[in-house]
Amino acid sequence: MIMQFPVAHDDELLVSILARFVSRQGLRNDKAALELLFGSRNIVPSPLLQGHLQALLSQVGHIWSISQNELIQRHSILPLFQSFVEPSRVNDVQNRMINSDKSHVMTSVGINASSIKWPRYYRYCPECLAEDQVNLAYSYWRRLHQLPGVMVCPKHLCYLQNSSFKLLPDRRHAFKDASYLAPQAQLTLLNVEPNSKLLALAISIQQLLITKTPYVTPLQWTTFYQRCIADHGLVIGSRPDHLNIRFQIEHFWGTAFLEQQGLSVSLENNWLLAFFRKQRRHYSFLHHIVCHMALFPYLSILDSIQNAALITDKIREKMIYTNIKAVERYEEYRAIWLVICPPTSILKDVRATTEGSRVYSWLYRYDNAWLQKHLPNRFRNDVGRQINWCKRDMDIVRKLIKIRNKSYDNLSLPRMTQTWFIAHTNVPWGIVSHLDKLPLCRSFFVKYTESIEEYQIRRVLAIMVNCINSPEPFPKPYEIERIAGLSKKRSRKPVKHILRMDFEEFPCFKLSSRKC
Repeated sequence: MIMQFPVAHDDELLVSILARFVSRQGLRNDKAALELLFGSRNIVPSPLLQGHLQALLSQVGHIWSISQNELIQRHSILPLFQSFVEPSRVNDVQNRMINSDKSHVMTSVGINASSIKWPRYYRYCPECLAEDQVNLAYSYWRRLHQLPGVMVCPKHLCYLQNSSFKLLPDRRHAFKDASYLAPQAQLTLLNVEPNSKLLALAISIQQLLITKTPYVTPLQWTTFYQRCIADHGLVIGSRPDHLNIRFQIEHFWGTAFLEQQGLSVSLENNWLLAFFRKQRRHYSFLHHIVCHMALFPYLSILDSIQNAALITDKIREKMIYTNIKAVERYEEYRAIWLVICPPTSILKDVRATTEGSRVYSWLYRYDNAWLQKHLPNRFRNDVGRQINWCKRDMDIVRKLIKIRNKSYDNLSLPRMTQTWFIAHTNVPWGIVSHLDKLPLCRSFFVKYTESIEEYQIRRVLAIMVNCINSPEPFPKPYEIERIAGLSKKRSRKPVKHILRMDFEEFPCFKLSSRKC
């Protein structure tokens, strides 16, 4: 039974609390720490949305009196999504963080699919670090510092620095304690002005994180932004002035900052067009705040959310036309329509003529059911949308072969699975889901992806090669197995066979003596 547990601080990530516990207990075995905290060795710590909360509180609930929902609100980043993700999905994510054995909450809240670039390393404020060491003799990871768009500490007005600890570490089950930053921290302070836009951005994100705000639908955001751009003169007629909007946002933030945050605007990805038209999907908090600060500087994000949530979602009802004499003219207009619409015609061309437009409008109003059954083909602009799968197959397989050739001699790489190869091609979509149309890629994966046995052999051989090339004594088989992260249970037969070999029997193989 756990007899002591660290006191949680305000704005501290849950994974930071667990890391401090593991460090205090002197636990060096990651699996042992997981079993002590969660009662299971098969849990992967999540830096931003730690799950398995019910299992955790069953182990430490007698010391740490906090509810599951309160734990999520105070020590995870889920509150940041409450205004931008449907309540049903937020509740589902919350339930999975509490109860689920396998959690995909990062995908559910849109982090994995978003264009926003989240930090790769834990970030910290040098002033906060120094202050913690003086007042607490240790430090901890703050939620706010790990969020995209936050580059400045709102408390000390200085830039954040990257630590050497990855948010997604190579050792998936390890905990990273912020206290280890103390001996290696370089307290180089880069202060910002009190009226800096980066400081205002960090404060806005902080307010969203700690304030409970209502959910706003995409339709409510659409209506809200249409009113805002009209009030600020960012329209041409009744439509958004997209060129002016883009110019103001890029001028305010700079293209370098937008690209750094994953918000760059280009011909291929002009997210501002969809943002200020009719929003058909949810956008992140950073999309909204960036647009607010550049275009509507006198509106705070909290006030905007409150005002947008009050807008009533009104579904536009279809107009119903009535004409007493319309029934008498059905046959007349139907006959005209059939004459001007041959089987090979296109609806766009028919409506481009005066007669076609007139007849189409009448039938659409008074005889719509018959018209829908007798419409010609609609115009489709497929330029740039049709994919040449044969060419795509050739291009991707060339990239895969280059990746294979470059990595062939590198024995220290992770397991070269199908997912690993695809991640290094920098192709955003269309490989896994369309392998039936990519025969060359499918053949490549069948031939070159590593099995578990092949990967274990490569790990062992990499250690043996390093030992041969160094003046250190050649390790024992069990030492090689331990360095490779294997055990008797996990090692497959090929690896066991290699480790049982006596290399000194080979005439060209000379091992350094252990007597140094």
